[in-house]
Parts: sequence; structure tokens; C-alpha cells
Amino acid sequence: MKILYVSHNAQFYGAPKSLLEYIVKIKERGIEPIVVVPKRDRLKKELNKLGIRTEIIPYQNSVYKGAYSFAHYLAYVNANYPAVLRICKLIKKEKIDIVHTNTMAVNVGALAAYLTRTPHIWHFREHLEEHFRLKLWNPFITKKLIRYSRCCIAISEWIKRKYADRYGVHIIRLYNGIDQNAYYHCINPDESGRKSNELLIAGRISEEKGQWDAVRAVEVLVNRGISVHLNVVGGGNTAWKNSIKRYIRDKGLTDYITIYPYTDDLQTMKIDSRMILVCARMEALGRVTVETMLAGRIVIGADSGGTLELIGKDEERGYLYQGGHPEKLADKIQYVLENQDEVLRKEREAQKFAIELTDLERYTTSLIQIYRKLAKGKGRGVNDLWRK
Repeated sequence: MKILYVSHNAQFYGAPKSLLEYIVKIKERGIEPIVVVPKRDRLKKELNKLGIRTEIIPYQNSVYKGAYSFAHYLAYVNANYPAVLRICKLIKKEKIDIVHTNTMAVNVGALAAYLTRTPHIWHFREHLEEHFRLKLWNPFITKKLIRYSRCCIAISEWIKRKYADRYGVHIIRLYNGIDQNAYYHCINPDESGRKSNELLIAGRISEEKGQWDAVRAVEVLVNRGISVHLNVVGGGNTAWKNSIKRYIRDKGLTDYITIYPYTDDLQTMKIDSRMILVCARMEALGRVTVETMLAGRIVIGADSGGTLELIGKDEERGYLYQGGHPEKLADKIQYVLENQDEVLRKEREAQKFAIELTDLERYTTSLIQIYRKLAKGKGRGVNDLWRK
């Protein structure tokens, strides 16, 4: 069986990183993957190292931010029209059995699958509007393509409900499988990181990821006389990053907050931290949250989206604060610093939960079952294959 995977970008975090993890397992099970990326970047390099075939076909994402521009829409159409034709040719030449689009932000794979009458799977990993404030260039076409897709997969119950209600289709909830060996860390109450006041927030530095909440929470704590140090890690929007740096400097917080570029070695930083902050306003699931749970560290997260789903509405596996309210986050940080016995219990519960939730072998088995069902039901409608 040949599966064509379409990634919205070729970077190496979030959705593309999850794609790489499960494609490796898919290949081990005898399925031949081919991955389409829009340009040469880190994801292609990592796939090449593993002997997984990639094809570079330039295309643009099917979303935009800010005010609508007809000129920009035409540029998007002109860029993607030849990309769709090239993907169609690839599907026919390679006798692709299924096209699997890895994120909602790109539709060239779905269009090519529709034109070639190839079964299509759409993986929903984000809420474009609420999290990223992105809009679809053509909502009508997207709705048609989603309804044409033979299977839709959501990475959390929250995302499943959102898109099922919006598009009127059946969606399978399938939590991400993760290479647990890369993130699991045995919980040790006597580790030095547990005695530090180091805080960590990691991810693309941007408005939607909520770094401002973390920075201002540290300011509140410092004004209370509580000594903490925040490490902000990630690439991202230069203007946004510079505005945070100016604020840190102007408020005299340079001794309490350090900004680092993206690093592959977040695991060491997590283990050296007392707690990890997840301040994104609408995470679809929250890979950093799951990785942190596996690493045996406590998470304080915004009370929305997938973060709420992972931590639990009664804070069974971490702590929640009202997103957009840094003083509430400061209260939670102070509480964690002062209640280590309770924190340790929650860390153990969260780690157990994450191990069960993100089993990569089970995840791979579930995907292959979906692929086989689609292959057997080729030519049948989605409602004949998936029942609510």
C-alpha cells in the first residue's frame, strides 16, 4: 500500500514532527510512504536520513491572516494550481492508494485526491480561527473537500466536536502517538530541578502562544518578592519577540527572564525546570503539555482547548489558570512553589495518563486499520464506512 502524505510546511515542530514519528512506524509495518513538502527544510532532511522519500512541490497554505486581499488570493491560486496538477500526476504515476493531509492549513492534497478520485484522509490538528486567528481563503471549497474526504481525524475531543458541528461530518478522535523513549523521565523527588525556581515556556514566539502571560506573571511575582526565573524558548515572529525583549528591559526584568532560540534539547531544560507553562489560548491538544507529562514535570496551562482536556477540568493532572490574566498565572506559580507534595502526586498521575494516551504502536495500529478500511471500501461514500 502506498500513502501520499501532504505537510503544510517543512519545519520540524508541532504537526510536521508528529508526522515524522508516525511515518517511521508506518514504514516499519510495510506501508510505503511518500511525503510532499512545499520546500527544502528541516523536515525533508530528517525524512531523508530515515530513507523516506520526499517530493518538493511549491504551494501555499489555504489560509491567511489579517484583512482579505483579492490580489493575495490570486497569488495563492496561481501558486497552488500547478502544485495540484503535479500532485495529481504523482498520484497516478505512483499508483497512490490514499492521500493523507497532515493539517487543516493546506488543501492541495485534498484537491488532487478529489480530481483523481483517490481516497483522502484529513487530519485536524489545530483550530485555525481561535488559536491562530487564520481564515480560509475559500471556506466553500474547504467544506466540500472535507465532506468528500473519506475519513477525518481529530487529535483531541475538543477539535472533534468543533469540526463535526461545523461541517456535519463524522470525525474520528485519535490522540497523537509520541516516541515516549525520547521524553520519558523517571520521577525523582530529590532532583535538583525540583528545588529550583526555574520556569519554562517553549514554542513559537507569537501572540497565540501566550508568552506575554508568562512574562507579566513573572513581573507580578517579582513585585511580590518571590524569586523566579523564566526561560522563554522558541523561534518565531521577530517583531513579537523584540516587543517582549523591550518590555523585559524597560521593566527591569533582565535578571528574571531569558529568551533562547529554538533548540532540539528541550528535554534537558524541562528536567532542570520546576514547572512548565503552556499559555496558548486555544491549543488543539498541546504537544509540549504531553511531553512535559512524560518527563515528569508539572504543567500550568491556560484553561481552554486541548490543554484543559489533558490537565482535566478538576486539575487532576496539573494546574489551570484563566488565559489572558497573568496575575492568575502568578497565583498558580506561587501555589506550585508552596505545595510540592501535592504537585508530586499530580506529576505521577499525569505521567501515567500520558504514557497510556500517547502509545505510538497503538496509534500506528489504529491508523493502519483506517487505511485498510478505506482501501477495502474504495468507491464507497464516507457514511458507508464510518458510523457515529
